[in-house]
Amino acid sequence: MVQAQAGTLPPIFTISDEDHGGYTAVAVYTLLALTVFVVVTRLSARYYIGKVVQIDDYLLAGATVLAILQSVFVQLSISHGLGKRQNTVSDRNLNLFEKILLIATVSLSKLSISLLFKSLMNRGFSQWANWGLISAIVAWAIASIVALAARCSSPRPWDFVNGECDNMAVMFQTIGAFNIITDAAIVLLSCGVLWTVHVSMAKRVRIIGLLAIRIVVIVAVAFQIHYYDVVVTSSDKTWEQLYASIWDQAVLNLSIIATSIPSLGRLAHELQPNVNAFAMTENHGLRARDKYTISTFANHYPRRAAEANMLGTHTSVVHGSTDDDTESMEALVREGFQQNVFVQRTVELKVE
Repeated sequence: MVQAQAGTLPPIFTISDEDHGGYTAVAVYTLLALTVFVVVTRLSARYYIGKVVQIDDYLLAGATVLAILQSVFVQLSISHGLGKRQNTVSDRNLNLFEKILLIATVSLSKLSISLLFKSLMNRGFSQWANWGLISAIVAWAIASIVALAARCSSPRPWDFVNGECDNMAVMFQTIGAFNIITDAAIVLLSCGVLWTVHVSMAKRVRIIGLLAIRIVVIVAVAFQIHYYDVVVTSSDKTWEQLYASIWDQAVLNLSIIATSIPSLGRLAHELQPNVNAFAMTENHGLRARDKYTISTFANHYPRRAAEANMLGTHTSVVHGSTDDDTESMEALVREGFQQNVFVQRTVELKVE
């Protein structure tokens, strides 16, 4: 056991031959701190640049709150035996709350990134594919939570140590497999749609590269599945659960971070409609009975700003940015709605 020297504080997390729970605690707090920093930066950028908060922002914020709660339950599990030898742990201290919160958190992060690009998928195959993906994510979350909550026989369906639990390996493999499938679908669908957007090849590759960061989550899920297979076959489950829990935290936090990254840096500069070029296309208008909408990312354009500038079915907005624009947050705010933007009324058309 690690001993504190005279005049020094004892270690925050004790690690010994019989207790490795401190490793999980380090992973929990390190990844959570990084996640909170990235999410706060992303939400601040979206608000101060776009002056609007969308449903994907609320979902991302909700996922972060659940991630914090999930981390609290992991810490409670560490205090009650996670990472210790099973013969030193009372089975009444074991719970699955952190697993259920993990599924809920990952689901919200997936929904957030799906809804972020929904405005690009407003017609044809891409629209149906996106709504199908959203439905699949919701169905996966519900089915996974139900399976986890009742994975063992009554009267203690949560007790995976002493309970009668059949096909545990299959359950974890199935949950993980659908997690991988939905993440891969998010990457492929969003990248496929963005490939058709009329921007320079350099910008297109940069944006797709940021979206492809989500592949890291898929790798983490693969390790998560492996270590849960080890837990299921182990005779010392609380000890082996340590490694599975570390990969749980990796999956949870990387999923949120991968959702946040596409709205940071230059991509935020390009996606914000108040600093970018856009035009009108057939769909939904800004005012009642309008028959058109702003294309691509323009659904995030602030309604009041659009109406104040008489933007409707007859207006396009152009931003005079260059490829040399900086990617810093300061520059993004400075180059906001009031700078390098001019309104050009193209057709005077009244929509009845």
